[in-house]
Amino acid sequence: MNQRSIALEIIYKSISDESYTNLLMRKRLNVLKPDERPFVTNIVNMVLRNYDLLIYQINDYLNDKTSLRNKIILAMAIYEKFYLKEKDFVVNNEYVKLANNKYDKAFINALLRKEIIFKKAEEDYINCSLPKWLYNLLSKQYSKEDFDKIINNFNRIPKTYYRINHSKAKFCDFEDIEIVNDDMFIVNKRLINLDYLNNGLAYIQDYNSASLYKNLDLKKDDVLLDVCCAPGSKLFNCLDIIDDKNAYANEIHEHRLKLIKDKAEVLGFKDIHYLNYDGRVLKDVLDIKFDKIILDVPCSGLGTLSRKPDLKYHIKPNNLDELENIQAELLNNCLELLKDNGEILYSTCTLNKKENNRQIEKFLLKHPECHLKKEETIINDLGDCFYYALLIKGIIN
Repeated sequence: MNQRSIALEIIYKSISDESYTNLLMRKRLNVLKPDERPFVTNIVNMVLRNYDLLIYQINDYLNDKTSLRNKIILAMAIYEKFYLKEKDFVVNNEYVKLANNKYDKAFINALLRKEIIFKKAEEDYINCSLPKWLYNLLSKQYSKEDFDKIINNFNRIPKTYYRINHSKAKFCDFEDIEIVNDDMFIVNKRLINLDYLNNGLAYIQDYNSASLYKNLDLKKDDVLLDVCCAPGSKLFNCLDIIDDKNAYANEIHEHRLKLIKDKAEVLGFKDIHYLNYDGRVLKDVLDIKFDKIILDVPCSGLGTLSRKPDLKYHIKPNNLDELENIQAELLNNCLELLKDNGEILYSTCTLNKKENNRQIEKFLLKHPECHLKKEETIINDLGDCFYYALLIKGIIN
């Protein structure tokens, strides 16, 4: 299979089968040479990110009988033609080859030979390539200024950031890197030296995710619980300060818990306590109270669309209500595990305010013994969008 046919397969499954693009890419890119992979990655991510706008360019020539596969072939062709500035004859030849039969080949060939002028749509949700319900949700919840920042975040090309493991390394141990802050760096060449990761000197983490732990007033002897721990990075951040024998990592999925264990072993954190429970029952199985709790809840993930553009095809409005109920149960459970004057760091990687600010408002109304120390919705071009709230059990001095 050539690069374009692999990209077509990944995009098709991402949209039609609700398969996750990152998993498909991990599997399918292995059949390609390393220098062929960036082209496929670019096509897949950019077509998924701009799919509605790309289809808009040829919508007048489509009908109800046009198959999804043919639509995706055409969207890919339009992307190469207008975004990558590929020559017309190359686009036409390559994408006609992807059609299944002579009728589809004739249809795609005829359409691509038309004089297509790239244009904006009257409906802005199409220009943003967002489902209409999602565009309406976010545009109503945020100011015009913040909404524009959100769209810019969705359209950014994500960088890969690395978080240094301070217990094993210093920045001078790495070559050809750009230091971003006290914890983070990026590499100046295409690929990192894998020895850095394999030897536990650093680990991959989103830039904004890596900043969240700093909101906790961590002390060396604090006993800390990470309720929904996978992939473990937020907990590992805290181990710069607290002793790993005082760290508890809980994860409901056993295979993901194993990944945390394996990663912790490489990083040199050997005394973490591991738990494999639904976070909503932890108060019934633990007889310990915690100074600090990290609660990065299951959420709709709307802040990650830059890295996961396929998510907008999977999430549905009714999913949001289900998630809100789970989040509320987790919050209530965590409160019973918290010491007096202890802190809960509640966080999500979504932008839906019903999972964020309003979830916290409801919690505080139900629990007057708790107080909100601070909260923030992080929207910038450095990483995923996050919301966090720092809750204190007791009176704030």
